[in-house]
Amino acid sequence: MPAAGAPNRWQPVRARSRARSERTLKINRTTLAALALAVLWVIVAPAPAGAGSAASAKTLGKELLSFSYAKKAGFTEVAEKATTTTKTGVKSCPNGAQEAFQSPTNQTGVAAEVVGCTTTKAAAAVLKTVRSQAQADSPKPPKQLGNSAIEVRGGGSTYAIYWQHGATVELVALTTDVSATSSSTSTTAATPPITAAQQKVLSAAALAQNSAAG
Repeated sequence: MPAAGAPNRWQPVRARSRARSERTLKINRTTLAALALAVLWVIVAPAPAGAGSAASAKTLGKELLSFSYAKKAGFTEVAEKATTTTKTGVKSCPNGAQEAFQSPTNQTGVAAEVVGCTTTKAAAAVLKTVRSQAQADSPKPPKQLGNSAIEVRGGGSTYAIYWQHGATVELVALTTDVSATSSSTSTTAATPPITAAQQKVLSAAALAQNSAAG
């Protein structure tokens, strides 16, 4: 839930329904729904035999973008306090953490999320699904994030970078017009290409979170 006093525009939209047979992981659960990113249901196979333990939710929370960085970047308000979960609903990627910040002056917001999987293969499966849905003209994420990194556009004015860090999936998203993206629960609005200035902000935030992961 949004932090106390956070604007109502950050309230999450309802998730889309899914087929009963699907084993899914909604890696942009509350935060990114609030940012009006297209809800991305990632189908993850059950954990293989001999799989290890996923990073704890507490550990994942420490990998999120820091508030000190967000403030320096201009996102001075906490829209959603850092929260963690041990029940994502998918055995192969059980733990997660998320948060969101916003700028009170220019209607922009940034969200961060980390999902811990039991194997690197399970994490790679998430990125594979994301990659299959990426736009052909999407910018290339920073090279420092590795070959797994992929950038996608959501509905309205939201952009996100996903990447794999061992057995975890990292995600940072930028919305460039909070008021516009939250005016409707629809995520089908066309998203214009990201500008160079916006790309700089998004890439820098992703690199900052990646550094926190070690």
